[in-house]
Amino acid sequence: MRLSLSVNDRPIVRASLEAEGWLSAHVNLSHGIDSKEPPNRVWLVAYDESEKPNSVTSTWEGVALSVGDKVEINVLPDGEADAPSTLTRTSESPKNLFSDVEQARLLLSAIKICGTELSGVADRAQATEPPDELLKIRRAIAEIVWALDCQLITPTLRRHPELLPEAQALKLC
Repeated sequence: MRLSLSVNDRPIVRASLEAEGWLSAHVNLSHGIDSKEPPNRVWLVAYDESEKPNSVTSTWEGVALSVGDKVEINVLPDGEADAPSTLTRTSESPKNLFSDVEQARLLLSAIKICGTELSGVADRAQATEPPDELLKIRRAIAEIVWALDCQLITPTLRRHPELLPEAQALKLC
């Protein structure tokens, strides 16, 4: 897949993705918002998901926009593209966990036990709690499970993708 970006009939950049993932165009306009991001700009991004659990994000910077600008995105056949402005690999993230694969494996086992126990809490609550209370309990447990994934499972599997089959067998992902 390939996209081209033009502003006011001036070609800016061509982006492509040849792997599994998404190729997208972003137009952001802001007013009265404090942000580290520049306001009123357009850019292209590719998310390569072909090496799960890791991914590669490629960004092609566009340009700042002003009132009256005409932004044009064209879908092109596969072919040549410009080099991305930035390339980010999750496998290189400083947030990835566990230099030792055995410690990573122990973490996954502990999370499985934790998830099983939390599921048991919800199941037991179903017999005694009213529906509105049970819903609050299930939502709270779901938030904890989500946090375990974001904070522990995903950063561990990104560092040790060889553990992905084990995590899938444990139904952690």
